[in-house]
Formats: sequence, C-alpha cells, structure tokens
Amino acid sequence: MANFNKVGLIAKTSDLSVSETLNDVYLLVQKMGLEVLLDSSTRGLLGGPVTVDMDVIGRECDLAIVIGGDGTLLRAARELVNDNVPLVGVNRGRLGFLVDVSPDGKLHELTEIINGEYIEEHRLMLSCELLRNGEVIQHSLAFNDMVMRTKNVLQIIEFEISINGSFVLSQRADGIIVATPSGSTAYSLSSGGPIVNPNLNALVVQPICPHTLSSRPLVVTAESEVSLLVTEKKPVHAQMVCDGQVYKDLQNDDVIEVRKHDRSIRLLHPANYDYHAILREKLNWG
Repeated sequence: MANFNKVGLIAKTSDLSVSETLNDVYLLVQKMGLEVLLDSSTRGLLGGPVTVDMDVIGRECDLAIVIGGDGTLLRAARELVNDNVPLVGVNRGRLGFLVDVSPDGKLHELTEIINGEYIEEHRLMLSCELLRNGEVIQHSLAFNDMVMRTKNVLQIIEFEISINGSFVLSQRADGIIVATPSGSTAYSLSSGGPIVNPNLNALVVQPICPHTLSSRPLVVTAESEVSLLVTEKKPVHAQMVCDGQVYKDLQNDDVIEVRKHDRSIRLLHPANYDYHAILREKLNWG
C-alpha cells in the first residue's frame, strides 16, 4: 500500500539522457495507483503529458521524486523547502551524494520508499542576503553553500568576516565558502574543508586559496550569522553564488549575510542508507 497520494516528478532540465529513467519512474508511480504531476523540467522528455510549474508541485504533492544529479536536487530543494515536501533523488548524475536511489531496471528502492520503507533526514539550508547601502538587493536559499568568489579574473579579493556581529578577521583570498553539512562534501571539500556529518547543526566557513598560511576553516554552530564585508579598494570583480546556480555580482562595500533558513529540507533515503558507505563509495576510500 503506497504511503503517498500525489507525486511530483522533476528531472534534469532538457537532458534526454534521463528520459528513459523518467519514463520508468512515471510508469511505476502510475502502476502503484498514485496521481502524478510532471514538473516543467520534464517537458519534451515524455512526449504528451501536461507539465506544471514547481510551485504547483509544492502546493499539491506530498512527495517529489528528482531524476538527475545532485544539481537537480539542489534546485528542487530551494524551491520546495517552504512547502515541506519530502524529496527522493534517483541518481542519473555523476557523483550523487544526495540522489542515492539506484535507477536499476525495476526501481526496487523507489518502490520501497513509496510504500513507507525509508529513512528520513532533515537537512538544514542557508538563507543568504546581499546588502548594498543597507538595503537587501538579493535573497537566495542554498542547500549546499554560499560562495563569494572572484569572477573571470586572476586576482584576490579583500574582505572582513564577522560572526554574530563579532569581528573575526580581515582576509585576502580568492573567496570564501559558507557551507552546510550537506555541502561539506562539495566545493568546500575540494578547497580543503572538513567533512561534516549531515545531522550536525553546524556551518563550515572555508576560505578559498587564502593569501596567508595561518588561515584555516572554521566550524560554527548553525545558529550563527556569518557576515562578509567587501573591503577591496580597487574595482571588484566578484560574485555571490548560491549552490553554483544563483549568481549576483558584487560591488565595493557590499555585505553578505548568511544564516540558517527557518525551514529544513526533508530527504528520504532507502531503508539501507548508510552515510559512511556513501563516503567510501564516492570518495574511493578503501
């Protein structure tokens, strides 16, 4: 007996390589007697079925199935977190730390999840604001990370870091990452940051190629507010980037404020999910 009633299907946009798996999932969900809504990202991948916008899935569905890679799930998480819709990821990407359901021919793991056999996690998200002259000009959520980085030029940027209003340090670097535990295995990891268990209520503050040997990543409570002030005197060629998907150019004296979002994302995993087994597989540990 299915544990859900109406399911939304979300796919990697305009990627024909996911169409076969999308069709398999679509037929499976229908066979199990559930109503299906197709996100606009699936348009053209299944032929005739009508598609809807993501906000309709947020309002009407009690489960969203994401077919693609981690990037596809990041987009869905930002758009659906406030609707409290649980997400399941079917992996048709490359690495797949977040999309962990196997797209095998019969989709056994997905069938079990729909029937109520799953592990549920609540993953924290970031709320990121860009302030210019004291006014918020950009707001975005982030599942993995917020990155302040130089843009299209080989130069470093000078900025100040404050946590909960307390000045921490002034730094010159290629940029800085504020990552969630989920994002600790993404850009932060490749920049030398720690792997943080996704169940910890913490944030990683990770500099990118700092111009000092004493700079180290910080792990702070997720209740902290991290503030970044651009203090560079020369014209700034830099951006605020959320999840590698949402971009906003920066100017001198801009301030970025990052804090935990007041809603968490619900991730459903197969019943045999083991975080450390995922690390061993994805990072090629012995």
